[in-house]
Amino acid sequence: MKRRFAVIVCVILISAGTSASVAGCKTFVGNSEKSDAGEAERQATGDNGTAEQQTSTPADQAAQPEILTGRPTGLERVTLLKVEQGPKSVELMPDGHHVFVNDLYGHALFMFNIDDYSLTKVIRVKDEPVEMDFSQGGKYAWVSLYNSSEVLVVDTELGQVIREVPAGQVPKEVQVSPDGNWVYVSNWDSNTVTVIDAHTYDIVKTIPVYGTPRGIVFSPDGARAYICIMGGNTLTKVNVAAGHVIVNQIPCGENPRHAVMTKDGSTIYVSNNIPGTVTRIDRASETITGVATVGYQARTIALTPDEAYLFVCVYGTEQIACVATASMTTLFKISASKPIGMTVSPTGDRIFLSNYSPPQITVYRILR
Repeated sequence: MKRRFAVIVCVILISAGTSASVAGCKTFVGNSEKSDAGEAERQATGDNGTAEQQTSTPADQAAQPEILTGRPTGLERVTLLKVEQGPKSVELMPDGHHVFVNDLYGHALFMFNIDDYSLTKVIRVKDEPVEMDFSQGGKYAWVSLYNSSEVLVVDTELGQVIREVPAGQVPKEVQVSPDGNWVYVSNWDSNTVTVIDAHTYDIVKTIPVYGTPRGIVFSPDGARAYICIMGGNTLTKVNVAAGHVIVNQIPCGENPRHAVMTKDGSTIYVSNNIPGTVTRIDRASETITGVATVGYQARTIALTPDEAYLFVCVYGTEQIACVATASMTTLFKISASKPIGMTVSPTGDRIFLSNYSPPQITVYRILR
């Protein structure tokens, strides 16, 4: 069933606050539940679901911005970034200084500088852009088009569409693997996930799933992908390294929409649309270890950089919720008209929320 979601925002705090189409081969892989075969595959490939160790050099550490910590008590509106019509999603770009907005009904992509809130680019597209992710350090944005059954590759420096890559019907979530090799696209009406080679733009596989897919998240090393089956109640686990094959179904709550993972790969958080919850999943044991109730139609979720708190777009009750991840308790909510997309600044000082009507991005300061 096709759905178009609105979005807007408001408010303040409350405390307690050139254009070449590329076709590729398609290989269909059967869906599998957790089974002896799945266990054998995991043993054969060393897949025990444990977190990968992350390493960083002194230079990497020096480049990291200072991250704010402390319990959030509310949100304070800072400014509004104007777009045109129906902003569907907003994402922080890899440079940490810009946000990228898919303006669904405006058929446009907006880039804003988050340091001075200036509009840096407007890129026109032929159809309704939904979600996006980035490759090559943000040089390229991969943007799903609602009606066109394809993904655009956008050169963010030139402000131009350079490729149109086929996908399934009504493509939604787009995620680039951490190693930059693969692009996964969840196809709403096809019940499939398209796998694209990020270097050649070829379709290397089409993975059928048992229900409507939505959110996608990769493990830090890119060896595993986890797909929210919004038409079901699981995360579909895919072994990327072994050829993009399904190896398990992980219970995560009814109607899962969006997923995020901690930097060390140990924990996955999933928003569950109909019950209005966020579940915390231990990746090693593949079990639910906590549930927070936030309100009907929990949609986009975003972790603060210290990963101690999680903000949730609660579309049905028109609120933003703040959840403490250690206890999985909801600390506070604020009113926000039809919130749908969200991202957090690199330091954890601000939230950028896409608002469906009036069409705008609302910037909030996180009060601590």
